[in-house]
Order: sequence, then structure tokens, then C-alpha cells
Amino acid sequence: MSNKSTAFELYRYQLLPIDRFLQGNLLTGVGSVEELISRKNEFFSEAIKGTKNFSDKRHETITKKLYEEDDFFLLRIAHNRSIHRETKDFRDEVIDNWPSILVAIWNHPEKQLFAVQRRTTAFSSSEVVVKMLINAISSQLAHHHLRAIHEPLFEKQHFWSLLHQYEGKIKSVEFEIITPNMANISGSLSDDLKDFAKATNSTRNKLKLESDPEAPLHLEESNNTLQGLARISHRSPASLADCAGYRHYRSFAAEID
Repeated sequence: MSNKSTAFELYRYQLLPIDRFLQGNLLTGVGSVEELISRKNEFFSEAIKGTKNFSDKRHETITKKLYEEDDFFLLRIAHNRSIHRETKDFRDEVIDNWPSILVAIWNHPEKQLFAVQRRTTAFSSSEVVVKMLINAISSQLAHHHLRAIHEPLFEKQHFWSLLHQYEGKIKSVEFEIITPNMANISGSLSDDLKDFAKATNSTRNKLKLESDPEAPLHLEESNNTLQGLARISHRSPASLADCAGYRHYRSFAAEID
């Protein structure tokens, strides 16, 4: 590749039990859900190592594993983007074209990150690549009663900048949260909310704050609960779009006067 600069986009993945209340004798290779959670990264690593081809119905790919040590993997993935052209003698010609990208996977229990090179000549988006990788190993994870759920990372300061920009005008805010089992992000949620999510066996949780139509929400950066929600909410506020009087971004939706 001849790219002058290379940009990577980050995604966090959570490895969650499909059913937290599954009995130990129905699990494979572990005696309890607690043991399953403690070994989740081991099973994820086995799935990545055991998969040679990450292609799906829409993407024909070739993967070369460039580096592997402990909980870190570096892959180069080429995508079949053959070029069709017409020649001067009125013939159709197909030219082989396999643009490639780099994908790093950090499978540390408290990190769990994909770093995907952004290159639209290879893939339409970096998230397409993450979905393809997760789908390719989903059956191996399901064998251990695990599910991988990804979430794009963003700089939480963008969230606060948006709130400050529309201070006094926001009528509703909605957060979407994946129930965490990583200690470094679990601490961002209140114990009551974590316990409630686990007790109800939920993996995705939505929390909506809505004021009276005649008054705005009071959203203060000093509010510890709001800080935690902003830190863990799993979609980026970076991409805004106007729609019917709302400002939307992927997990945070703010109704603005």
C-alpha cells in the first residue's frame, strides 16, 4: 500500500454469557458462569487462532496473521474488490484487485479492543470489518455460551461539548449500554444498575431521561451518575444528524428546543 498516512478506528468488544443463569452442567468445559467469565478471553483467543478465513457472504477475503503474542494479534486482511472495465476493442475485462487493511486485536481482559485501519478502497467502513470478524467466530464462542458485542469508542469530551452547546435546550437524552463484565468500565455504573442488569439477564440496556415539555433537563458535568453513563454508553456522539427536530447520534439522542 502507498498510503501517506494511516488512520485506525477503535472498537471495544464485550464477551458476555448468552445466559447468565445457565446451569454449570450445561456449560462446555467450565463449571459455572463465573468460571466462564474468568476464561472468556481464553475462549476468544482460541476462536481467533482457529479461524483461517473471516469471509462472509458479502465479503471474500484473505487473511494473513502478521504477529501474535500473548493477548495481541495483528492481521492483514485483503478484500476482493475486482475492477470491471471496458477495453478499446469493446470487451469487458476484469482486473484482480485485493486492497488490504491492518487489524490489531488486544484481547487483554481489561482492554478488549479492535483497531481497524480506515481504508474505504478496501472496506466501506471499519465497522463492517469488526462485524465480519465477530460473525466468523460467533459459532466458536456460542459453543462456550459466549456472545461478542462490539461498540465504537469515542472521546467522552464530545458528549460534554454537545451538552454545553445546547445547554438549557435539551428535553430528552437516551443512553444505550451493554452490560459490562470488565472491571475497568464496570466501575462507571452504579451498583444498583449493574445488579439490576445482571439479575434480569439483560445484555443491552436503554435509559432515557425526559423532562416536562415546558422545562429542559439539568445535565451537569459534576453529576457522577451522568459521568458514568457518558463513559460507558456504547455509541459515539461524534456523528450528528438532524431529523424531525431532534439531534441524534448513535446511542445518545437529545431532543432540542
